[in-house]
Amino acid sequence: MYEANEAPFPFWGSETKTKGGRDPLAVQNSSVAIYSNLITGITNVTGRIRYNGFFCWLLTLIAKRLGKIDITKIDSPTEQIKLIRRGELLLAYIMLQSHREVTGVSGSLFAQSHFEYEEIELAWGADYENKSEHEIYWQNPYGIFGQYYIGALSQLQLIFLPGGDHKSYRVTPEGLKLANIYRESFTDDVENLFWESIYNGTVAKDKLASMSCLALHLIDNENELNEYQRIFSKTDRRDITGSDIRHRINSIKLILDYIRTNGKDVLPKNIVLSFLKYNFEAVLENMDNATSEQLSWFLYELNELSHAAYEAFHFAILFSITDEPQPLDTILERLQQEFESYPDESNLSEDIYLLYDRVMQCYKDKEYGSLVYEASHLLFALWNAVELYADSLMEFAQQENYDVQHPGFAPSLLDKLKACYAGTINWDFAESCIYHAINDHLKSSYSKSTIGHGLAHNYMVEDELIWKLRKSEPIRTSPRLQNVLQYIEDIKWIELSGNYYIISERGLNILNND
Repeated sequence: MYEANEAPFPFWGSETKTKGGRDPLAVQNSSVAIYSNLITGITNVTGRIRYNGFFCWLLTLIAKRLGKIDITKIDSPTEQIKLIRRGELLLAYIMLQSHREVTGVSGSLFAQSHFEYEEIELAWGADYENKSEHEIYWQNPYGIFGQYYIGALSQLQLIFLPGGDHKSYRVTPEGLKLANIYRESFTDDVENLFWESIYNGTVAKDKLASMSCLALHLIDNENELNEYQRIFSKTDRRDITGSDIRHRINSIKLILDYIRTNGKDVLPKNIVLSFLKYNFEAVLENMDNATSEQLSWFLYELNELSHAAYEAFHFAILFSITDEPQPLDTILERLQQEFESYPDESNLSEDIYLLYDRVMQCYKDKEYGSLVYEASHLLFALWNAVELYADSLMEFAQQENYDVQHPGFAPSLLDKLKACYAGTINWDFAESCIYHAINDHLKSSYSKSTIGHGLAHNYMVEDELIWKLRKSEPIRTSPRLQNVLQYIEDIKWIELSGNYYIISERGLNILNND
């Protein structure tokens, strides 16, 4: 039987099924450091803003009701996590019953596959001790709360772990305030039914509809809307001088302003990348007057573009080899022939995003010599764009405590690769970048293997032979902004008008509030 002898600690990202395959050159953490600094209290796996109110209320409910039944269980992490897990699964069933179309509901896939029964066995589907007997709704022993929300709720100062002998989570005064406001949305009968269901471990399907007021996407209580507004508008933290740092709300304002001016022309699924491009180009045009948030998002995008260019050399090799060992020189000769037959002088461009699009098109066309060619030009275009600002960007990054020594930090990465440049972008330059990429991949893969990631290599090189071990795909990092969009839609700062986002009256008030 599972025993939660230790309290769960914050988890900041979703589990990957591959072993180290998403970041083959170990450059992406330089981007993660930037967006983690800019967007606190929201992660790539926190689906809906109302989960914050739900968990604060659930923690207080468990403590209050257990205190009346068995005071010794109030501080038991085993009991707390068991009831939290059942509550999470019950919420997924409630959403499935009344709002099947809503996304961002953790545990919904399990609920869908076990919805045919009139009596829903929450204990059977949620209790971790059943994992060895059958499928359960969530594989992490600490549930959705432990895997996805502890870190975010702690950053928002809504929950805390007392420490010492206390191993169960408590709400802070702010968390209790949110819990009480969340509780205003339903009656005593609903709360009693919810508690009886999770405590007894079972609920009748025909009772689910009566608890639909807990829906994650519907916030009709003005007090609750205002409380989320207060929580997500407050200061992130203070710097060493005692000055307020407000990166989260200022980043949200940048998004709101972008939607206000451009939302009617950009589909919601494209908002994040479109915003990042817009901000990047705007900062390039007026670097001196950019805010710290604009500069940070500029640095983030500079990282992503630089990583896309650099990783292209790695993927050009990976996609050109087979499982059988081949001479590396043979692969390089083939890429060189394609590289040197590709250039069209009339097609040259310094437009960064045009070059980026060409890199992406080369993947689709499976033209890997062309990929190396376009990636080489993208690297050079990026360096030309930021060369005059390299020192000031480095100084700014140091002030923000970004890891400027990280191998993926764009100004440093571009400087390293620029050293391969000998006056022209030719095969010698491209080949040097390829060797850098191969060496960085092998170095990072060996490092990952030594810390328990298993075999992380995409390919192996030995005795001048190379062969494929695992195929991975080029992928950008996800800077939490897609979930920011979901949050601000949930609290009605933006809304859909047809197929596009528009800023609401609430959003305009936030935007105009200094």
